[in-house]
Amino acid sequence: MARHPDSTRPDGQPPTVWLHAPPPQDRAAAAELLRVLHAERPALRFVVTGPGETGAWLATRPQMPPVELAPAPRDNARATGDFLAKWRPDIAVFYPETLPAGHASHAHARGTALFLIARDLPDSWRNRWRLGSGFNRRLLRRFDRVFAQSRQSAAHLQVLGVAPGQLSPCGPLSEGSAVLGCSEAEREALARLMGGRPAWLAACTEPAEDRVAVAAHASALRQAHRLLLILAPDDPARGPKLARRLMDEGWAVALRSDDEEPEPETQIYVADTEGELGLWLRLAPVSFIGGTLASDAGPDPYHAAALGSAILHGPATGAHPTHYRWLAAAKATRLVRGTQGMTEVVMDLMSPDRAAELARAAWEVSTEGTTATDRVTTRMLEALDLAEAG
Repeated sequence: MARHPDSTRPDGQPPTVWLHAPPPQDRAAAAELLRVLHAERPALRFVVTGPGETGAWLATRPQMPPVELAPAPRDNARATGDFLAKWRPDIAVFYPETLPAGHASHAHARGTALFLIARDLPDSWRNRWRLGSGFNRRLLRRFDRVFAQSRQSAAHLQVLGVAPGQLSPCGPLSEGSAVLGCSEAEREALARLMGGRPAWLAACTEPAEDRVAVAAHASALRQAHRLLLILAPDDPARGPKLARRLMDEGWAVALRSDDEEPEPETQIYVADTEGELGLWLRLAPVSFIGGTLASDAGPDPYHAAALGSAILHGPATGAHPTHYRWLAAAKATRLVRGTQGMTEVVMDLMSPDRAAELARAAWEVSTEGTTATDRVTTRMLEALDLAEAG
């Protein structure tokens, strides 16, 4: 497909993409969509509308293109017409949760290519939209393409009136790279010091989880005498006190913040420094994600997935529910509920083949969104090419 990175309209205005009010769970993927579109066609102009905090979710995203923020017009003919006359979008991207029927209808009438991205259909669609009603069908048929991120959403959209030729099942979209960085020199040095010892990571653990992980480690050591636990507390400031307590309990401990290294006799390495989770995930083939035994906290499991560490976690996955749901659907994680379960899973995953199988499944889930995002952006760029040719 031809690319025209510097193309503009005859009046000098660049082609414009309008993104309207992505729901919170879709914002990371929406930002990545804009980033990829900009990489493919740098001259594109982006306008994002939404509620009062429109720009807050964009401000923290890395490598974002220039984006113009605007308040969402009222969903009536005059306000929408004024907005469309000002911005003249070539493409408009909507989401089911925030879809304003008037915006979509007026934009379509002015020749804007409409795209709908559906992760899950909201309850409001099931409660207020009469299945297959004439209004719904006419509105949805105005969309050039409807991207469904699940089979369930695709089936429901067809019932609502989306034609098969409009519908593109695409899977979850990419939310950008989940790969955390680290110092390669540090990784190589620590890997040499560990000398091929089996190791596992308890990442961002809360105080109660410290004890569960250490108890599981004690049980696992009975079968794997050289096993090393890398214990990274949720608050690095807890590191020195945690290390002292463990030493008082008889453990051989090294403390990262004191520049201590994991010696051959070290049983627990307390990794109490900021910003080094990427380092520990690279060194540990198995990782327990802390904050998941009770409190719905902890880091995104995609960080571990992207770095090839097999994932175990507790039942409290509310901090990243969608990612855990997708990983669970692919049988790419192991659920633990306490010391015994954690011990059994850690020992099972000390088998390199089993750890690699789990890690590979998680990696595939965490990276499959790249293909889906490429599919969406390709269709959007095709629509721009058609508009320019016309």
